[in-house]
Amino acid sequence: MRQLLLSVSLGALLLAAPLASRAAVETGNGDLFVNASLGSAHSDVSGLTKQDDFGYGVNVGYRWNDTWGVEAGYVDLGKPEAKGYPVYNNTYNLKLHVTGWTLGVNGKLNLAEHWFLSARLGAFFSNTKLTVEGYSNDFSANDTNLYVGVGAGYNFSRNLSVGINFDRYEAKAKGILTNTNNPYLLSGTVEYRFGL
Repeated sequence: MRQLLLSVSLGALLLAAPLASRAAVETGNGDLFVNASLGSAHSDVSGLTKQDDFGYGVNVGYRWNDTWGVEAGYVDLGKPEAKGYPVYNNTYNLKLHVTGWTLGVNGKLNLAEHWFLSARLGAFFSNTKLTVEGYSNDFSANDTNLYVGVGAGYNFSRNLSVGINFDRYEAKAKGILTNTNNPYLLSGTVEYRFGL
């Protein structure tokens, strides 16, 4: 699955650059951009009684000719829970909180008038925190792995767009989780571009 997502994303990025020059919305030589996303985060860790929560992300970056660019950001993937989780003949209420910084590339393919597709790929510097009700200390683990995403949206003008995105993250947490956590964020996004 990881290789498939990586291949699809890289293909979308490679296609976006040459095809996006046919954009119906006026584009400039380059744009500094900032965007914010808010939506539903989902964790695939087994044993959770609540796998979904609110999540959000913010990004800043630069995109050349409204086609491909670089980005850096921060994402919070919510706090899924496990109520009554059994550990050594006792039960505990747990919260799993994944946050982190991102650094990557993005691509945009402008389609018919105002409409576009997007893709992103990069490194996810995650922090996974496990909170156990009744304990004063949290358990924490850091990891560097991948994130990948696709989206679609609408350009209101050269400077403003909205979109829907699906972003998948990989977050290993040695000492906390035995398997890789692959949370995703399905979100609505608003982007503002500063034409340069």
